[in-house]
Amino acid sequence: MLKKFFLLIVLAALAVCPTALKAQTEIVNGYDAASFEPFAYVDSTGVVQGFDVDCVNWIIEKAGRQVSHQPFAWESIVELLQNKNINMIASGLSITAERAEKVAFTKPYWTIKQVVLVGKNSPLTLEDVLTGGKKIGLQLGTSDLQSMEDANGKDGRKYEIVGYPSPDLAAEDVVNGRIDAVVMNDDRGYAILQTMDVKFLGYAGIPDEDFGYAVNKDDAELLEILNNGIDAIKADPIWDELVKKYNLDKKL
Repeated sequence: MLKKFFLLIVLAALAVCPTALKAQTEIVNGYDAASFEPFAYVDSTGVVQGFDVDCVNWIIEKAGRQVSHQPFAWESIVELLQNKNINMIASGLSITAERAEKVAFTKPYWTIKQVVLVGKNSPLTLEDVLTGGKKIGLQLGTSDLQSMEDANGKDGRKYEIVGYPSPDLAAEDVVNGRIDAVVMNDDRGYAILQTMDVKFLGYAGIPDEDFGYAVNKDDAELLEILNNGIDAIKADPIWDELVKKYNLDKKL
């Protein structure tokens, strides 16, 4: 009888405060399973690392919540968020009008440019790549692939786009001679330049993009936490520390 009494008290408390359980629920962040260094990736020891990972960990911890990071195929990650399989996306996600119709974005926290990389010994010029009908690799499901498709055939541009699960795989095919060039964001490009036999040729000539975190459109609480958190972390010394840690201060 006593146990039943205490159970009724708990149920009554939850009825008055329906967010009591929700506040204890772990937030699930979806990141690019193909690895998107330096924003979100798995290191050699199997630990999830990255600028976005560290920033979100800091923000969510300050809010008194917990977050886990789970890998998903990038081309389907927005749909997974829409279907509430995950709570948010923090993995170098560009803010676009098309995506904003499906999910809610935070304020921007980082801006990127798209760069062109070719093999280290390639004789190609930037004009050759963008106007000479060359094969250019881009990651599937990305806004830069869409922008390159939209620009193709305009202002003298002519190239063949080849889609890849990750920019790294595209860069590997550049090195192996299967394609002529790869286009990716400048921060990822800098990381790849450190490990592969490629060189920076120039910029792809498509609009710069802003990164933001994404949540479900009806999750105003998490959106507020993230927006406030972006302001807070940028005002804290940890921001500059993380920028340097992940070489985001080194631009191409």
